[in-house]
Amino acid sequence: GSITQGAGAAPINTECYAYKSYQLFQKRFSAKNNVKFIKAGVGGTPSELGMIRFDRDVLRDGQQPDIVVIEFAVNDEGDETEGDCYESLVRKVLNLPWKPAVILLFSVFANDWNLQDRLSPVGKLYDLPMVSVLDAVSPQFALKNDEGRVITKNQFFYDMFHPSNLGHTIMADCLSYFFERCEETKGLRKNKFVTGIFDEETLERRLLETPVIGNSFESVHLIDKKDSYVGAKIDEGGFVHCDKELQCVEIDDSLMTVPEFPHNWMYNGDSPENAYFEMKISCKALLLIFKDSGETNVGKADVWVDTEYCLCADPHINNWLHCNAVILFNEKETKEHIVRIEIPKEEREKCFTILGFGYVK
Repeated sequence: GSITQGAGAAPINTECYAYKSYQLFQKRFSAKNNVKFIKAGVGGTPSELGMIRFDRDVLRDGQQPDIVVIEFAVNDEGDETEGDCYESLVRKVLNLPWKPAVILLFSVFANDWNLQDRLSPVGKLYDLPMVSVLDAVSPQFALKNDEGRVITKNQFFYDMFHPSNLGHTIMADCLSYFFERCEETKGLRKNKFVTGIFDEETLERRLLETPVIGNSFESVHLIDKKDSYVGAKIDEGGFVHCDKELQCVEIDDSLMTVPEFPHNWMYNGDSPENAYFEMKISCKALLLIFKDSGETNVGKADVWVDTEYCLCADPHINNWLHCNAVILFNEKETKEHIVRIEIPKEEREKCFTILGFGYVK
């Protein structure tokens, strides 16, 4: 989400917690400047969208990260699955062929709220390290006098949702403290020599157990104009244009912004007689990603699945420029579906952009 992107930090690329934690890790462990930094935070991203973005934005250009930090503790309140998407993403990363280490990070809002109670059972099941910023900073916020208080809320937070430069520094220090503890213990577990089971073997066994919330979307993939799927046949209808007015973010350590979902389908209002998009697809789960916007020339779209009305995709519910993912269906078995996205008659002079789809075979 936006905290990982670096919101509240100035400059956003080098004062964000992600970059600072990378620097601290490199200082502690690297002798040859051989640590590579990948940052894929995008404002407004819940795990519902993050699990679809992962392959493209984290594993881009064939990257094989050794350590992956996953943070959705303040962005997942609206997750329709209440944790299934989150656990699906965690399992997706853990099951990568090169077996990266995974750290679950729990950010916090200025009202001392996050979703770690919902998400931490995932970490417990797979025996993953969890770093809670809430546990680190919120208790001392509540102290009635300065005795014992290290930092005030006004110092830690830039606004209600995002940390300041100092807050980002403390988040990085929390991760660095975890790495320090790892180094001190040399990765040993108290019961390792009693049970004869090593951490990797334990994880393999846990991944075979029943998920604590769900793994419906563990094998989710992206469809857009660039990344196609042989099991999908698309009739673009009037969605023949490509939207260039997209949410743009700073990735890795760069200040240059990169557009999100540039290979999209856009209806721009110029063909009201052809205001539809239709896709025939074989899958068991499907998510629509569409562009949210605060602009007045952007309209709604009705979504139908197998001739049954599914939902209204309204770009103005959140009313700011970002990417919105919604579940169209999630079923037990793969079968063929016809998805039709149609602009209502009263909206056909306005624009609507399909950024992509996430599907599970």
